[in-house]
Amino acid sequence: MIEKITCKGMIFDVDATLVDTTNIINYVWKVWSKSKNRNFSEVYPHIHGRKINETLRCVCPSFENKKEEMKLTQKFAHEMKSAKSISGAHRFVQHISDIDWAIVTSGPRKIASTSLSAAGFNIPCVTICAEDVNNGKPHPEPFLKAVNKLGLLAHECVAFEDSPSGIASAKAAGCLTIALKTSHSCNDLQAADLVINDFNDIKVLRKEHIYLITSI
Repeated sequence: MIEKITCKGMIFDVDATLVDTTNIINYVWKVWSKSKNRNFSEVYPHIHGRKINETLRCVCPSFENKKEEMKLTQKFAHEMKSAKSISGAHRFVQHISDIDWAIVTSGPRKIASTSLSAAGFNIPCVTICAEDVNNGKPHPEPFLKAVNKLGLLAHECVAFEDSPSGIASAKAAGCLTIALKTSHSCNDLQAADLVINDFNDIKVLRKEHIYLITSI
């Protein structure tokens, strides 16, 4: 693990990274699992860091259809109205120029905008959501698109993630990765360059066009 990282841009996942949505996500999928006579323990491994349709496909291909996906999207958007920010996230993000950070989420734009707004975040100019990619995490496409829209190279960007699939996506794109222990254990996050509890563990300083991220 490294304790000091320099970069020109930062890319953030939303759920369990900027916004504390873990309990909301678990709740919605628990209700859904019960409605389908599925054991939630079998569904759980597929819900974090994946697009809704990909989770449905992993659980049972017959569940993957637009009607089911839309019902879940509406349920998530409703529940996300009560979302709160991850500890320290506001303080950290306020030190980043608006043009230097992006959002990459496996969720639809409707869900992402609802949770970010509920948690008090301004939505950045660059947002890559489920609708914007053909291949979701762990494929590198989401982060590659964000890097391109930021006008940077992948190795100039740091990705903040909470899930193994998100880390794999960012690493495959060529980004350094900081993982938050908000939804998974340290053992699940070993591929990240740095693992933190939340944003209270790190600080960011800006000098001209370079950001320095260090442990506190």
